[in-house]
Order: sequence, then structure tokens, then C-alpha cells
Amino acid sequence: MTRRRRTALAAALSLLPIGQPLLLGTLTGTTTATTAVILQAAPVFAQDVSAVARIAKAITVRIEGATQGSGVLVKQEGNRYTVLTAWHVVSGNRPGEEVGIYTSDGNEHQLEQGSIQRLGEVDMAVLSFSSGSAYEVANVGDIKKVKHDQPIYVAGFPLNNSQNLRYETGEVVANAEVGIDQGYQLLYDNTTVAGMSGGVLLNSDGDLVGLHGRGERDEQASSGELVMKTGVNQGVPITYYNLFASGAPVVVAKNTATTADDYLAQAKASQSRKGREQTVIKLTTQALALRSSGGGYFLRAYAKKKLKDYQGAIADYSKALEINPEDANTFNNRGNAKHGLGDYQGAISDYTKAIELDPQHALAYDNRGYSKHDLKDYQAAIADYNKAIEIDPQYAIAYNNRGTAKDDLKDYQGAIADYNKAIELDPQHAFAFSNRGITKRNLGDTQGAIADYNKAIEINPQNAIAYNNRGLAKSNLGSYQEAIADCNKAIQIDPQYAGAYNSRGWIKYLQGDFQGALKDANKALAIAPNDGATLDTRGLAKHALGQDRSACKDLKRASSLGYQGTSQYLQSEEGAWCSNMR
Repeated sequence: MTRRRRTALAAALSLLPIGQPLLLGTLTGTTTATTAVILQAAPVFAQDVSAVARIAKAITVRIEGATQGSGVLVKQEGNRYTVLTAWHVVSGNRPGEEVGIYTSDGNEHQLEQGSIQRLGEVDMAVLSFSSGSAYEVANVGDIKKVKHDQPIYVAGFPLNNSQNLRYETGEVVANAEVGIDQGYQLLYDNTTVAGMSGGVLLNSDGDLVGLHGRGERDEQASSGELVMKTGVNQGVPITYYNLFASGAPVVVAKNTATTADDYLAQAKASQSRKGREQTVIKLTTQALALRSSGGGYFLRAYAKKKLKDYQGAIADYSKALEINPEDANTFNNRGNAKHGLGDYQGAISDYTKAIELDPQHALAYDNRGYSKHDLKDYQAAIADYNKAIEIDPQYAIAYNNRGTAKDDLKDYQGAIADYNKAIELDPQHAFAFSNRGITKRNLGDTQGAIADYNKAIEINPQNAIAYNNRGLAKSNLGSYQEAIADCNKAIQIDPQYAGAYNSRGWIKYLQGDFQGALKDANKALAIAPNDGATLDTRGLAKHALGQDRSACKDLKRASSLGYQGTSQYLQSEEGAWCSNMR
């Protein structure tokens, strides 16, 4: 009855079809590698993408300091160059600390000490370096000409491959005039990764129209049931740099939203705040009333999914697909919503479509594996997890999920190896620690299991599953009161956690408190009426209380639902009283 948690249903929320990343040259010391260009962009971008890529390569720099990020050359005065970047890229650097700035020729330049300056209250900063080499600087574009659905290009240096410039095509989702916290008024659907913050946003002419700031990030619910990317990217328009360059105060306007773009930008800003799903729904609904857009439906679907309004999310994802019928990410996310309804075959169909549209979609492979796992097709699930890892060897979630499938196949050593790898890649992966604890318990290493549960709780004190599992492990040691205390904590964190009620009921059964066990099992079944483990607990409690006919009904139902412990019990001499009952 130990509860395990796979890291489930990663959602990629880029809004339109995109091509493969364009890798533009390697920056290693003072050497420059041959440029590798891979173009698979949508036809609308074909005319300009190569020329814009060349500009991006020339003007984008890599910044290596307390935080790695990207920047853009915006000004030259003699041998002195000014770099524009995101404030959060350089804000962690202490005075006097060295910062390396790598230009397109591979050369490293040292930061001019004291030159870092934030631009007012927005997420932009400038810094300087000196060099006798000649470098191209950005041509500043007209932000007012940037409209929704127009092509936009983002470039920067990813953390996992920092020597190659990553270049992605996409479209503008919104260019708001309403003031947004830290200036994040520009929304776009390009695929971005960590390390690209501070990178360029270019229009079709290769002009600088903004700075990439906040990319899609993975968000994991405390229950572990969901890993989603939070939506479209956010950038700061070049307007604020223009104000700084002219000597004017750099402040965010306090005006009122009036356009669809304004409402979408406000919705995106609200999305990052916990518990603001209804606000996101309200703002996106206002935006959609003014203009139908894939971005609007996408953001609203995300909020509905967070609220577990799966039907509403599916409806909005379907609307987004009417606008962008070849968007792999929308199929992936609609699959997540279908999974939430228990429609695993429908989810698999959507994930498969996402993979057809984008064969490198690691998230879709992982999610499809997750749905196959829930259908108990463990080998097929492992095959999909393998593919996700082949595409992205740094994908800790897929290692964790593959570990759970191996555990179900009783390949405990293989499971532990996968959990170890997930933890190596992500030392804060609470569920990998919790899951490793389960496998250690299966191997009889109860103390090792408790140590892993302790670590999972240390990382995430709201991890109800880890409390539940630790309670069960403590019950193995006979520490029943401590075990019940852990189950109580799990229920306090998540009052709808059926498994924790069942665990507490089972521990009470072990103590001989059969009425208490029956009461907890009833609570669990009110939440999850088809859980075989809980039916087993209730059946055994009823049997202990002399309610044999009702008990046998529960046990036979648990067996029919596939709960192996009950099936083995009914086939044993101990369970003959029920198996022989008519």
C-alpha cells in the first residue's frame, strides 16, 4: 500500500509549430567552430530566417558570472562596448567579482568593474567591456510595429550547451501597452531554455525589439501529480532601453488594460502567482472577447487544468488546435487533460499525434509512457521513457518515471539506478527520493527508505506522499504512533488524499483497532471508490469484526480490480473462509 509518485504529465506550452533549434557556432576560449545551421522553420519564416540568424550570431554574447545568461551588444564608443542583458542575469554578482563576456569570435572579455547598472524598475541592465576588435552592434527596431502573429526570433546560450548559440523562430502572442511588473509586456511562443535569459528578440528585419527574460519553466504540484510548463515566454520591450539611452526615467506605466494584448500580458503575469487561476481565466476571457487567439485559449486552458477542470481545458485546447492545427505542444497538453479524466487511450492518441508532428518531443514520449504505465503496460512505458531519455539525456523526470515502471516489474536494482540518476541530475527531485525509499523498502531496507523519505520531506515539507510512505515504513518497525502521526500530516496537507486515509486505517488494523481501520477505509473509499488496496483493508477489518459476508464482498471486489495482495490471500488457506463463501 505504499504510495509512489511518478512525475506526471509534463506540459509544453509553446503555442505554434516551431523548427529545430539553429546552432550557430561554438565559443570555446579563442577558437571558433564551424557554424552548424539546421533550418526546419514554418514557411512564413523562410525568407528572413537565415539573414536574421546571422545578425543574431554577430550581436549576441554569453555572460559568465554568478549566473550564466546571454546579452546583446547595443552600443560602441571607441574601444568600449555596452551590453544589454536581463537584470536577473547579473544581479547576483558581488562588487569586484569577475564576469566573462564572450563575443561571436569566441574571445572572452572582462567586465569593466562598476559598469553594471539596472534600468529603473524593469528586468534590464547594461554593462561594459573594452576591446580593440570590431563587433557589430544591434540596430534598434520600432516596438510599435510589433504585432500579434508576426514572426519573432529569439537567440541565447543554453545552460546545457553553453558554447552554442540557440536560435528559435516563433510568433508574437501579445505586445502590450499596459504596464506589467518589471516590464514584461512582450509575449511570444518560441521554445526557450535556461541560459537564454538576456538574449535577443529580433523582428524579421533583424532589428532588436526586446530582450528575452522569462522562459517557460517546469512547475510541479506539491502532490507530484503534475509537471507543466507555465506557458508562453515573456520579454521586456526595447522601449525601456530607449528611455534609458535618452536619459529619461525608466518606469513602468500605471495605465489600464484596453486591448487583447494588454489582457493577455496581465494574464501571463498573474499565471506565475499561486492561486490566481480564476484571475487568469477572467483576463484571457476578456482578451478572447476582443480577439480570438491560440495564446488566449492556451493560457485559459492551463488555468483550467490547474483547477482540475479537465473538460474545460480540453475544450480550450481544442479551440487552440482549430487555430493552430499542427501544434505538437497543444496535442501534448490536451493529452494531459484527457489523462486527468482517466481517458488514457485518448491521452495516448494525443501524445502520439504530438510525436508525429515533432519526433524530438521528449515530453510527449514521457507523457505517453506515463499513460501506458497507468494501463499497466510497463514494458511499453519503459520504451517511451527510454526514447525521452535518448532525446534528452538530462531529463530527470523521465529517469524517475522509468524507475517506477521498473519497480512495478520488480526490477528493484534497475529502479534504484534510475532514481539515483534522477537525483544526480536534479538534487532537489523530492519524488525521486521518495520513490527510491519505496524501492528500498521493497528490498527490506526500511531504515534506508526512511532516510530517503526524510530527504524528500526536507526538500518539500508539503510532500504528502513522502509523509504517507514514511508512516508505512515506520509501521514496519512497529512505531505505530509515529506512523499514524505521519499519516495525519499527509491528510492535513491533502485532505483528499485517499491513500493516506487507507494507510492510517491499515496501521490501525495492525494495532487491533478494527473500528478505526473501518472508519478510515470508508473515508478513503468515499474519495477513491475503486481502490483495491483500500477495499482489502476494509474487507479485513470487517472480517475481524465478524462481518464476514460484507467483508468477503469487499475482498472479492479488490481481487477483481487486480489487487494482487487480496488475490493471493483468497487463494491461501487463511482466506478460504471467503473463497468458499457463496
